Amino acid sequence: GFAQVSEYAEYSKEVNQKYLCISDHGVMGSVPQVISESEKHGLKPIFAAELYINQLQPKTKFRSEAGEFRKQLSEEEQKSFDKNGHLLAIAYNNIGYRNLVKMTSWGWIHGFYRKPRINHEVLMEHKEGLIFTSTCAISEIARAFFDGGEDAGFQMVEKYMAMFGQYFYLELMMLDFKLQKPYDIFLIKAHEKYGVPLIISQDCHYCKKEHSHNQRLMLMQKNKRTLKTIQAMIDAGEADDLFELQDTNLWMKSEEELNEKWEASYSDAIDYELFKQAKAETVKICEL
Repeated sequence: GFAQVSEYAEYSKEVNQKYLCISDHGVMGSVPQVISESEKHGLKPIFAAELYINQLQPKTKFRSEAGEFRKQLSEEEQKSFDKNGHLLAIAYNNIGYRNLVKMTSWGWIHGFYRKPRINHEVLMEHKEGLIFTSTCAISEIARAFFDGGEDAGFQMVEKYMAMFGQYFYLELMMLDFKLQKPYDIFLIKAHEKYGVPLIISQDCHYCKKEHSHNQRLMLMQKNKRTLKTIQAMIDAGEADDLFELQDTNLWMKSEEELNEKWEASYSDAIDYELFKQAKAETVKICEL
């Protein structure tokens, strides 16, 4: 909400950040508030959206058509159709901003299936003025890697390289989510293999560390689980895949906190020189 954008802006200033970027999933509703809060706190606004991607998503006139389209697919295709890949798009000029608006609008108007989704055709049509990054362990690259191994992951990296060229980056994150570290290790291999630059991000779901409990309660409400249900699943050994319990590490960190997280949890996976390089590349994107 608007109050949360204000809180991000205030905290950004508090930890000596220069920029404010809210890259929500599939929407750009925070843009007016990002602009006003950036002006209020002397920050530079950066406009972005974490897009939902599915290659099978058709253009529809009514939302019910997506479900009808799914029924015509094979069982294997239906499984693929039900998945959403994440892809971060960052505008570096006015053309990119307009294309972000067009793609997120297309997702809500023509591509809605559980989430506002777009396909690769829409991406290619509206990629100008945008930087794209590989995002988290729920991206198309990550799914290819975890489902099919390194070769399948490399093939998806190559596809993105062909689609976006020099405007494509590999995005490291230092999360407690159990899939993140093996995914980071794979992305570093892809960087070494193809020379695609690395950046580092935080995957912020809330502003401050103490807000982690509120985030967990929100996820429980969304997934219709209670504290009692969660505890019962833990006692039964069935809680390994519950995102509510996977990560309490999703607050907006200062560079000092990022450095501490690298030293405590990721120095075995990300070489220090690569870590510094990824931070520097991230700053370069902000300065475009």
